Amino acid sequence: MIFSETYKNKIKEALTLALPIIAGQLGQVLMGFFDTVQIGGLGHEYIAASGFANGIYWMTILAGMGILFAVSPLVSEAFGENKGYKSIGVLISSLVVSMVLTVVFMAIIWIISSNLSIFKHSETDTLLGGKFLYLVNYSTGFVFFFMAAKQFLDGMGRTGIGMYITVVGLALNCFLNWVLIYGHFGLPQMGIEGAAIANGISRASMTIAILIYIWRDKQVRELRQEFIKHVDASLSYVKPILIIGIPAGLQFFWEVAAFNAGQIMSGWISTEAEAAHMIAIGLASITFMVLTGISASGTIMIGYAYGAKDKEGIRVSGYTVFLLTLLIELVFAGFFFSCRSILPLLYTENVEVISIACSMLLFAAVFQISDGMQAVAAGALRGMQDVKYPAVIAFVSYWLVMIPSCYFLTFHFGFGLKGIWIGFILGLTVAAVLQLVRFKYVLDKLEFENG
Repeated sequence: MIFSETYKNKIKEALTLALPIIAGQLGQVLMGFFDTVQIGGLGHEYIAASGFANGIYWMTILAGMGILFAVSPLVSEAFGENKGYKSIGVLISSLVVSMVLTVVFMAIIWIISSNLSIFKHSETDTLLGGKFLYLVNYSTGFVFFFMAAKQFLDGMGRTGIGMYITVVGLALNCFLNWVLIYGHFGLPQMGIEGAAIANGISRASMTIAILIYIWRDKQVRELRQEFIKHVDASLSYVKPILIIGIPAGLQFFWEVAAFNAGQIMSGWISTEAEAAHMIAIGLASITFMVLTGISASGTIMIGYAYGAKDKEGIRVSGYTVFLLTLLIELVFAGFFFSCRSILPLLYTENVEVISIACSMLLFAAVFQISDGMQAVAAGALRGMQDVKYPAVIAFVSYWLVMIPSCYFLTFHFGFGLKGIWIGFILGLTVAAVLQLVRFKYVLDKLEFENG
């Protein structure tokens, strides 16, 4: 009975932490969803171009965002040690890291936006995608600063703040898309450039709002006052952030870059195939955000137990989020299977694109379980600050298994777009199995006095 109560309490804790994170994560990905849906009225070529440009943008900056994923486990570890004031040092250092990331990644994106022809996509993709990337790049700094601030609050267990701000930002983005893409209130029709400007204004507003909230928050003020009284106030947490964050960032980059490589390959097939692929992968990314919320809750719970040197707490937290993931992904798989002929209609009226997208959603239904399990296992490992081997696992799974499989199945064995999705399933399954094995191995090796 005690065992049952333990897991019951952990499930409640996981959901309490995860639901606001899920809502916030959904808000982020739904910005891309509504960008695609709203710009789809201009034609399926715009769906393909916006998906192409957004894919390259997020593939690039997610490496930097992954570095900032080190913030929440460091903050939760500080509270687990009953030294919550150390979280202020983590926050300050994360903002310094964010400034550096902004300079580096803006430069990279500007170089890419000027050389999109290297991806060998259609002239429309290259022209429209270049315009979008050039403008949306001005919002890159806001992405990093918002992520740092949100990770700080998430690590404290206050996951609702980021959710509320993101939901408001999503509503603002949708409204600005309507105004700027099609031209309302006397403004000119800006098309894909309007979507980029809307993104920038929304991200700036979200970042300013969350930083003001943190500055004025009573608990944070108390932590700041306690922080300056300790010798830790003179310490920098840049190095710990980078030690955890760089491998975590590489892990995110290997995964996202691999999926974007698949999207680039879809553009080599046809514009219709690329548009259908963007519809299916866009829908799959929405469900994936739910699992990143579960993953983040696992990171926080395990990070707190890790700071408290509670091995049993780590074990129960890990197995709890794994069980939740399995149940949720089974539901999503059923949803995609049963609604595969309806969902593409949200994006386009092109019959060929809809037909291809319907078929791809069958594959999206299959890879739900593997996708969710690898993400949540990686989050659990981050909570124990184990990030180097997961980065290696990601590289092997996505670049030595997934991408070669996608390429050869698609272009050498004649599977077409289906080959890309079969490759996705193979890579994700390898990643899920290896990350779960790694979690058990690290947990068994932990040596705590009370463990």
